[in-house]
Order: sequence, then structure tokens, then C-alpha cells
Amino acid sequence: MRKDPTAKALSLPRGRREDCVRRLATALAAILAIPSCTPDQYRTWADRETYAALFEKTPEVGNVDPADVELTPAGVPDLSGLLPGTKSDEVMGDFASYEKGAKVLTLDRALETGIRHSRDYLTRKEGVFLSALDLTLARHRLEPIFGGGGSLTRATDSRAAVLGAGMTKLVSTNTFARTRGVGFDRLYRTGARLSADFTQDFLRIMTGNRSINESDLAVTLAQPLLQGAGTLVTTEALTQEERRLLYNLRDFADYRRAFIVRLASDYYGVLRARDLMGNHYVAYQGFVKNVAREEALAGEDRRTQIQLGRLRQAKLVAESRWIDAIRAYLTRLDEYKITLGVPVDERLILDERELRKLRIEEPPVTREQSVEISLVSRPGLATAADLVADAERHIKLAKNGLLPGLDVTLDYDAVSDPGDGTPGINWDRRRWAASLDLDLPLDRKAERNIYRATLLYLERAKRAEELARDRARLEIYEAWRALDQERLSFRIAEEGVALAARRLEEQLLRAELGGLGGGDARDLVDAQEDLVDAQNLRTGALVDHTLARLRLWRDMGILYIKPDGSWVERLENEPALRTLPKEHLPKE
Repeated sequence: MRKDPTAKALSLPRGRREDCVRRLATALAAILAIPSCTPDQYRTWADRETYAALFEKTPEVGNVDPADVELTPAGVPDLSGLLPGTKSDEVMGDFASYEKGAKVLTLDRALETGIRHSRDYLTRKEGVFLSALDLTLARHRLEPIFGGGGSLTRATDSRAAVLGAGMTKLVSTNTFARTRGVGFDRLYRTGARLSADFTQDFLRIMTGNRSINESDLAVTLAQPLLQGAGTLVTTEALTQEERRLLYNLRDFADYRRAFIVRLASDYYGVLRARDLMGNHYVAYQGFVKNVAREEALAGEDRRTQIQLGRLRQAKLVAESRWIDAIRAYLTRLDEYKITLGVPVDERLILDERELRKLRIEEPPVTREQSVEISLVSRPGLATAADLVADAERHIKLAKNGLLPGLDVTLDYDAVSDPGDGTPGINWDRRRWAASLDLDLPLDRKAERNIYRATLLYLERAKRAEELARDRARLEIYEAWRALDQERLSFRIAEEGVALAARRLEEQLLRAELGGLGGGDARDLVDAQEDLVDAQNLRTGALVDHTLARLRLWRDMGILYIKPDGSWVERLENEPALRTLPKEHLPKE
């Protein structure tokens, strides 16, 4: 009788089985105990490599230093060092208690707080960081990429074996299998790809202690000769990420200038709202005094009820405007806190001395000089020119896509002897292979359309560059027009304040002398309202002229922002000015 081959396999004793289980468990525990990288370590390595890329690129962009792109936790601003206000102004009316003990936020401290805690600013900074993070991956793809792994399998195959007539026995076959491998892949700038992989398969039949150990080493080198060949094609992804990071840094430089101008504008806007509130309060108090005086005169039959009624109505309108001004001021103040990243319930007031520091100052450059400076200083214009170069490079890439595909591949394999119990490679058992793959360009419609589109994209990029330069000129011209307009508005407002003050003084003097006629009540109301309007116009013109000058420096690309958010307006800070002829440079 022919015996089943599995009858030769004997079942392991219970002790042997438990010993095998213990050894397998020990092996698995050892694998799991291999030290692995923690998420914090990965974060540290990512930050280190990303900041290295950022610090490498920042010298290429003006007004951005390495410290400006470092990510720091925002947290809650520490305003404990601010001094509390010392006055409780009646100008706030029922809201006067709000300013009692409120901390005074200066302009410099506001800019520093915005730079460190503004949510919008931190989001833009994180965008630059993410661009650098993408660049690290693009660089990694041109480096040797190593990989490895393995598997362990413990299996038991049990079945009934016939030992004799009417006799059976349960027979178990126990096997232990292990597979492991290691290799690397490298993409070279020429387009060649080199890959190597070493694998080892081990199988042990526990019964009889028989084992099979096979090893394999495979090396492949593939090089495109036409389509996909060359440094230009291979490094395009890396080039795009390099330039994208540069463009984002330039955009960030522009954003920092615009952000600081916005913070300053909103700061002065809050102070302007408070000044307007104060003017309405003064006007309201003036009407209160006038109504009280006219009521006393009306009691002596020296004023008509029509004149008194008009003054009372004007007093109510003035009070309503004052209350509206209080609400508008507090709303703008709370909105400014949100812009800075300060909790809304933080009690702050802005430093009114900042308004008194403002002066009408003319730039030390002419309009033509400022245009020429902006054309060499604005980061956006440099990016527009680089986008033209990108479009030209894409044309070359599209032309490469029209070429036939011709790749040469070299393969080398070495294996161990069959059934050999040792893990070594038998270098005599090797295989060489060389192949040449040809892909004729019979269907290149998609590539043709891509090539045609790149030609259009180049023309579009050229037009965009011309438009960007024209927009730069327009913004400079508009900034100068704003400067001239606000300077004239300030002069008109100064004259208007003086005139309205004289008119109001005359009306008040006539009222005190008892000489009001039929239309003098209306004249008194008009004089008081005109004075308020003139005062508001003067403050607004002074603020707007200051902001127009800042916007001019911003649009010229020479508003230098320090890490703490303060700005410098000295023209010699900008390296781009060195490219201008001496006759075009401004005279300090």
C-alpha cells in the first residue's frame, strides 16, 4: 500500500510546540521593540530642513530676513507692560468707565503685536513655510531613496494520515517563513533611474528541521535618450518648487509692507473716530450752553419760541451724532483688537499723542524718480519677469514631449543556489540584459496641444509683465495725486477751522450781548456744525496725508519693515537703488 507522503511528518510534542510559540513571540517582540522615530522627531527634522531652505532663499528677497519667516506660537499677547491711562474723559458719556484704568497701546507696540499675533499675518507666514516644506520633498526625489521591509509567517498544517487498516492519526506540519528585503532608488538629473533591490526568502519545515534559503540581487539602470532626457526635464518639478518658494517670499515681502500700512491706517482710523467723537461732544456741549442761555432769555421775553425751538432741535441732533460717534469709535476699537490678535474683552485705548505727532511732510523724491525706483524695487515686477522665463522654459519642455520615446535599460540579476541553506549570493549565477525601447510619435495630439498652449502662455506672460509695470506706474501716480490732494485738503481745512471758529465766536458774542435777530439762531447752529465739520476734515486730511506717504513708500517697494513691525523710510536701505543712475537717485 502506497503511504501518504505526509505520514513521514511526525507531530511535535506539546513541549516542543510551546517552545516554538515562545520563540516566535520573542522574535515578534524584538521586531516591535526596534526603536522608531517619534512624531516630535519627525517634526524637528522637517522644521530643520524647511528652515534651511527658507534661510537659503531669504537673501534673494529684500525686506525679508530669516527671523521674519520663523513660526512661533501665537498665544495670547502679553500686554502687562502697558501703562494704564490716567484720565476718565467725559467725552465718553455713559461709557466713561470703559477707559478708567484701560491700558494705553502706542503705535509701535500695536505694530509689534500685529506682527507677532495677527491671525492673518501668521496664516501668510505659514503659507511660506508650506512652500518651503514642498521644496524639501522635491529635493528629496533627486536623492537616493532607500527602502526595506520584511515579513514573518508561522503556519501549522494538520490533517488525518492513514497509518494502517482502520487506523488514522492526526499529523501536523509546522513551517516558519521569513522574507526580508532592502534596496534604493535614485533619479539622476540626466533622467537616468538606478534601482537596486536585495531580497531573501527563508523557509523552514520545523519537523525534520529542513530549510530553504534563497537570495536575489536585482539592479536596473534606465536612461531616456530622447523624450524625458536631460536635466531640464528631470529637474522641472524641483525648479518649479524652487521658484514657487521665491515667488511666495516676494509676495510675503509685499504683504508685510501692506500689512503694516494697514495696521497704521486702522490705528489712525480709531484715533480719528475718537477725535470725531470729541468734536461732536464739544458741539453738543456748546448747544447745551446756548439752549440754557436762550431759555433764560426766553423767560424774560427776550427770545421767541421759534428761535428757542430751533436751538433745542439742534441740541438733540448734536446729542444723537455724539452718541453715534461713541458707538462707531468703540466698534472700530474692538475691530482693531481682532486685527491685532488681541482678545476683544481686553480693555485698551490708543495713544492720542500719535495724532499730535503727525505733520505734513513731502517725500524727498520727485514723481519721476519714484516711478523709476519702483520699477527696480517692487518684488512683484521681478516675479512677473520670472514668469516670462518660466513660460519660455515650458516651451522647451513641451518640445521635448513631441520627441519619440527611446529608452535604454540595463538589468543585472544574481541569485543564490537552488535549495541552498546559506543566505549568500552565488555571483556565478548572474544574468545580464540590455534592452532598447522605442515609442514612435504616431499619436502626439495631446503633446501637440500642450506645445501650442505653451506658446500662448508665453504671450500671456509677456502681456502680464507689461500690465504689471503699467500698474506700478499708475499706483505711483495715484499715490502722488493722493499726497497733493490731502495736502490741499489740509490747507483748506485749516482755513475752514479758523473761519468757522471766528463765525462761532461772533455768534456767541452777539448772543451774550442779546443782539440775536430772527435768523441768528440758524446762524449759530450753522457756525457750530461748520466748526465740527472743519475740525474733522483737518484731522482726516492730516491722517490721510500721512497714510498716502506710507502707501507711496509701499508702492515704491522701499518701505522697510523691521522684525518688530516698525518701519524705516530711509531710501538707502534698499539695494535695488544701486542699479539706478546717480542722476535718478533722490537727494536726502
